[in-house]
Amino acid sequence: MSDWQPIETAPKDGTPIWVILRDDLDHIGRSDMKPWNGLQLPMLHRGLADDGFDIGWQVAAPVGHGGFPDRWIAGWMPLPPPPEEKP
Repeated sequence: MSDWQPIETAPKDGTPIWVILRDDLDHIGRSDMKPWNGLQLPMLHRGLADDGFDIGWQVAAPVGHGGFPDRWIAGWMPLPPPPEEKP
């Protein structure tokens, strides 16, 4: 049994999650998306803008990649808890 869940069930409250992107992203007509096909990475969604616009998913890192719509994501799973810090 797979732990992957449909992206529609993922939290859209800024919680980081682990996602796998679809392996056919170049079908959208953007050749720059081919390197993203099938990648697994941490992402988060901060919810809708005040005007209701869905800004999409962004990489959960300060790298400036965002705007991934739900339809580009094949599945998601929760991240494990962070390790305990030792004094």
